[in-house]
Amino acid sequence: MNNYLILFFVGGPIVLAIGNLVLGPIFNKKIPFHIQFRSFMVGTLVYLLCAAVLYYFVLQDQF
Repeated sequence: MNNYLILFFVGGPIVLAIGNLVLGPIFNKKIPFHIQFRSFMVGTLVYLLCAAVLYYFVLQDQF
């Protein structure tokens, strides 16, 4: 498996984790952590579904 392909599927959730689980509690203390965690999980699920569809229809022949 190509390293770029692994980065494609792992990079998005890492960015979402940094934004929602690290920076979110620092800059917005009014929103509870469980809501920020739920936002991270939903965002990761949506990203992985879209990335899988994109890979299946567009990028499968290139890797």
